[in-house]
Amino acid sequence: MINLLKKDIRACFKTDFKMIIKLLVGIVVFSTILMPFATVAIPLFLSYIFIIKSFQIDELNKCDYFFNSMPIDKEDIVYSKYILSTIIILISLIFSYIYSYVIKSIWYVDLLTIESILIILNLLLLLVSITLPIIFKYGYNKSYIAINLITGITLVIVIFYSMQPIGIMRSSDGGAKLLYNSLKLFLTTGVCIVIYLASMYISTKIYTKKEIAN
Repeated sequence: MINLLKKDIRACFKTDFKMIIKLLVGIVVFSTILMPFATVAIPLFLSYIFIIKSFQIDELNKCDYFFNSMPIDKEDIVYSKYILSTIIILISLIFSYIYSYVIKSIWYVDLLTIESILIILNLLLLLVSITLPIIFKYGYNKSYIAINLITGITLVIVIFYSMQPIGIMRSSDGGAKLLYNSLKLFLTTGVCIVIYLASMYISTKIYTKKEIAN
């Protein structure tokens, strides 16, 4: 599994001209037109780009057929993708935090809070939990439209709910309600992690039963 993960990381983070252009255009758009939501949309954008790229590369190289001819457990392939997704999510959140710090230093605008980080994390976990079983079931090409539709809906949800914790903090008269909402958010994060693990289990069952012709 370690070798599979290394393969995914090398392929995923190997930059090319098209990837650089996508990243630059995305960051510029989020830094100008969508700046109020930049620290929310950027981690979704980065996670989508790199996670989907790993499946796209595998599809282009017909890795399923190659893996099928090798003594590689299908479970390890699934575990590798979920570990890669976890790494990408964490890196995207760290990048978003650094980006928010830079924007705050320049414009004195605080775009990111602990609450909004947790909301982003929860939605990313849910997004991956929904999309990966679909990809393992139908493959990247057949599930491309569905994945983009789900990602687009998630982006709208992220933008809509990203500022909700800030509103809660400003409208609370005391610390009790703020504490309650914080505990509820942490509990939600725990639930999302459980869903994420359940998704990995489902993907494992799907992929192990999937027939791959040589």
